Amino acid sequence: MNVNILDCTLRDGGYYNKWDFDCELVNDYLSSMAKAGVNYVELGLRQFRNDQYLGASAYTTFEYLARLSLPDGPTYGVMIDAKTILASDDSQEECVNELFKDRNEEKIGLVRIAAHFHEVSECFPMVCALKAKGYLVGLNIMQASLRASSELSAVTKVVSDWDKVDVLYFADSLGSMGAADIGRVYKAMRHSWSGDIGFHAHNNMGEAIANVNCAIDLGCVWVDGTVTGMGRGAGNAELEYLLQQPQIQSKAKELDDLSSLVINYFEPLKQQHGWGVSMAYYSSAKLGIHPTYIQELCSNVSLDRRQIPKIISDLGLIEHPHVFARSTLDNVMSKTNNDGIIAGDKVPPFLIGKEIILVAQTALSVKYKEAISDYAVAKNAVLVAINLPIEKLDLAYDFVAVSHNQKYRDDEKNYVNSNHKYIAPKALFESSGMNIIHNYGIWVKEGCFECYGNYAAIPNRLTLAYAIAFCINAQAEKISMVGFGGYSSKNPKQKEMQEFLALLKAKDVKLQSLTPTTYAISEISLFCV
Repeated sequence: MNVNILDCTLRDGGYYNKWDFDCELVNDYLSSMAKAGVNYVELGLRQFRNDQYLGASAYTTFEYLARLSLPDGPTYGVMIDAKTILASDDSQEECVNELFKDRNEEKIGLVRIAAHFHEVSECFPMVCALKAKGYLVGLNIMQASLRASSELSAVTKVVSDWDKVDVLYFADSLGSMGAADIGRVYKAMRHSWSGDIGFHAHNNMGEAIANVNCAIDLGCVWVDGTVTGMGRGAGNAELEYLLQQPQIQSKAKELDDLSSLVINYFEPLKQQHGWGVSMAYYSSAKLGIHPTYIQELCSNVSLDRRQIPKIISDLGLIEHPHVFARSTLDNVMSKTNNDGIIAGDKVPPFLIGKEIILVAQTALSVKYKEAISDYAVAKNAVLVAINLPIEKLDLAYDFVAVSHNQKYRDDEKNYVNSNHKYIAPKALFESSGMNIIHNYGIWVKEGCFECYGNYAAIPNRLTLAYAIAFCINAQAEKISMVGFGGYSSKNPKQKEMQEFLALLKAKDVKLQSLTPTTYAISEISLFCV
């Protein structure tokens, strides 16, 4: 049986580095693919402009490909996401025309469409438009294992009747499929489809290579791999191992360059980004959790890793764990449900004439603990802890502000058992037993900072943003901060804070830091009372 090997490293691997691969790596990679006898190479995604920085392989534009020297041998391709085209105000044909030239003008010959089950039957116009331009067209059914056999047979019958698709893929998107699942899905698709079937494995349970071999034995003639398995979540079948499997070993021509590529480039990348089999990914596959949840958890440098097993367990209990949503992850991480306005009580103007000191629970605050205390006494200032005070920072706090972030999950029992007076949205902590003195509401709305008297609209889940809004509503005269030195440039919290502070500046909200800070706010010294 002639099995086509498709490598999608630059596309699927891009979920870890924002599709921003070094030119030297790309050139060596392309040469290695040709020498190894890989049939198809997916060079990346092709999509419309995004509102964040993404590298060249996120767009794989005609202009970018013109600069690449593509070795003879493989057929090159890209992937498009059906969702973005279906959501466009333009017709599918217009979208395809905007994204692609005719095949004879491009360096690519294959376009794969990634579609969720409910999107497949809507893809006919884009399939027709791509075929009219001369491309081989692949259609990937994502999360196929979640659908009943009858549903799969019905949708593949629809695709078969189009008579336009060259290869129909099913993807183990959640990394949870075993041999029985693969057999069931393949049989259901084959019932209505006589053309080529492909399989895209994920490696959450360490079974990607075994699953690819199973798919080949069943009759799949297209299979995917990536170098070192680099891909979303736990990653994919490792190309370097896949090429040496008995069913397809004859395809491998020269693997020395591929071995060098692995050692020189991809093993260091793997150490940096951490894809591959792990307990977290294995557990997520068993629970049917979307791998992006786990990727986000494992890459969150500010998250206490001891909380990850608990968060995964809670994610398994949500209604649709196979559907990724950032708001859902935030809610589960914080053990709250905040999907709208959480109203509170109107804040009285009890801080008129007062300076407020917002204290971060950091080593920097610990360093200046005595000076913070002296300054607060000298200024008759109000001390507010941002989240639960740490043991080494036992200041005489007037209040502790807590909104709904992961810090509550980290210290849930200590919040309840403490004697602190809390500023918090009571509706989010009704069963906690916390001594909430000021029931101040909250609404997380991206790009927004407003103080509405009984609740705050804040752009993210930073408790600092919530506390500053409270101080403004309580009519504090001055808001000072201590211990907010800043995060490393690699920590997303740094950018989150900078964006929030930019919002405050636009609103002419005045802040000052009493300790050293990397943020663009005014500094004065604690020691200059």
